[in-house]
Amino acid sequence: MIDYFDITINGDDFPEIGKAVMTHQPSGAKTKSFTEVKVCADKDAPHFSARVENGAKRMRFSGSPALWLQGHNGMGSNDFTGLVKASVLLVFETLKLDCPASVIEALNTCNYAVDEVHVAEHYAMPQGLMLRLCDNIRRYSDPTLEAIPIRPGIGVRFWSQSRDRQAILYDKYHYFMDGLSKHKRKLLGLMPMDIDRIGTSLYFGKMMEEYLAKGSRLETRHKRCLKNKNCLFNHGSLWQPETARALHIEMVKSIPLQDLPSLDMRELLLQTAKLEHRTLIALWLDGRHPVDFCKSPSTYYRRRLEVLQQYGIDLSIPALRDDAINWASITNPAGILEPPDWALESGFVYEPNRWTGWRDATQNERAWLRA
Repeated sequence: MIDYFDITINGDDFPEIGKAVMTHQPSGAKTKSFTEVKVCADKDAPHFSARVENGAKRMRFSGSPALWLQGHNGMGSNDFTGLVKASVLLVFETLKLDCPASVIEALNTCNYAVDEVHVAEHYAMPQGLMLRLCDNIRRYSDPTLEAIPIRPGIGVRFWSQSRDRQAILYDKYHYFMDGLSKHKRKLLGLMPMDIDRIGTSLYFGKMMEEYLAKGSRLETRHKRCLKNKNCLFNHGSLWQPETARALHIEMVKSIPLQDLPSLDMRELLLQTAKLEHRTLIALWLDGRHPVDFCKSPSTYYRRRLEVLQQYGIDLSIPALRDDAINWASITNPAGILEPPDWALESGFVYEPNRWTGWRDATQNERAWLRA
């Protein structure tokens, strides 16, 4: 998912937005630029940044396309050029200005500079693992990784001082839960109390429980590394729909955590199990027969059914002796969770390719730009 981009477009027909600023160049010349404008329909609505620079001959756009278009960034598309086009057009629609011809041409031909891109993917991971994983990373990671905890939230940041690249591993589910009312306000906006509002709210809850709760978010931030001559992606024409994920996977592979101690899933299971189930599970993990330690067969069968329904564990079969998870298994590309079909079909996730040939209103327009 493209979670952030920063691009610039050259032209000579940009509108004057923001506060005018005169800059004195070393040559003695003066250039006129404007301060950055946070474009939004309301103080509680998602925002996107726009700025006219370089003597009004360049315009910069930056922000999260997922949040800007969808009202949330829980999941989204990797189609970089499609998201850039939709995001920039929505900026001018929100400003109630005609989109300049130079901008339209640049969007259609992908003729713009790419200064920074953040790619976030959601990896399958058992619940309750994030805290222990982050603790292991801070304890055992290489000092060159510069691993520090994020504030606020549950997660860790890599290469925190680098201007070339950064990466962040964090719990997106708890990020939303910590400010649930604020996030739902961004999503639902001014939608009337009808079936569309109720349905969108239900989709948000479904995303939380069926998608975000089942994994962790690993975000890679590509900055000056986009200008690497051996892997050049500093221009819009160089991006394809598969480029974002390829760059993400390449950076994740370069994170030096291959020697990180494995996490024992059996200990995690005992920590999360209810007290009445913990003893039976511990006996089962130790290779014993839990039925031998119950007062009656009926008690054992009742508990066994409860454990099967709540934890997916069948006490009637032997337990695995080694159930450890390491960094390589956590960040395996095969473990990346794709947006579910219901999210794409309902428009809860904005996928540019889905609207080829015709256009549907984005969630931002449905929630905030209502006539």
